[in-house]
Amino acid sequence: MNAKQLATDMLKAAESALKAHTDEAHPYLKMETKKLAETAQLIADDFAAGDITPKQAKILVKMQADASASVLTAIDTIGRIAAQDAINAALKILKTAVNTAAGIALL
Repeated sequence: MNAKQLATDMLKAAESALKAHTDEAHPYLKMETKKLAETAQLIADDFAAGDITPKQAKILVKMQADASASVLTAIDTIGRIAAQDAINAALKILKTAVNTAAGIALL
């Protein structure tokens, strides 16, 4: 068994598992960052125009942050699943390598 090659193979498997989840989370991130930027611009414009007070601006920013929390929770969940999938993919490679080297199913 070659530890260096095993580490490389495990890393590739973990990266592959993570990539699938990155693609899954990207639309959420893209949508939410766009919405946050647009809302921030509206708040800034309204404040600059004197249409809202500093207190109102702070409240609006807080409301937007609170509204984003559910999307961020979804992204966090995707991240946790991705981490577990990456670990599982790496362990699968490790299991195969150890069992092959030992000649029996140790793991």
